[in-house]
Amino acid sequence: MTATPRIEEIRSRADAATPGHWGTSYDGKGTYSVEAQPRLIPGVGNVDNGVVATLSGEHGDGQTYHDATFVSRAREDVPFLLDRVAELEALVQGMTDPDPCYFDHHGYCQAHGWAATSPACPHGRAQALFPELKES
Repeated sequence: MTATPRIEEIRSRADAATPGHWGTSYDGKGTYSVEAQPRLIPGVGNVDNGVVATLSGEHGDGQTYHDATFVSRAREDVPFLLDRVAELEALVQGMTDPDPCYFDHHGYCQAHGWAATSPACPHGRAQALFPELKES
């Protein structure tokens, strides 16, 4: 289970997007096209499975290049990051004690042996991120 519905919304958008790999092409006049599955076929030339986005700027405009690169790489970067988030969420959930924190007069968590007030007890912080981990 994820910590927020937003993760699932992002994954749904990524799953619905045009399949990758995406790449870019430049028209020499300031416009970049982000293309789905660009490739070179000998004897045919450059082909792709459609233009995903077009970004226009001025010739020599470095920002448009960087934006086009960001968009084209997002097709593979976003699923990678979502998978990494899921992996780390599972790790945190597996390492979290579901017992509630209880604090002494110094503000230290006695339940988990956490003798600091800042940062707060990591078990309590994980329980705040994942309410389903709290002891019922």
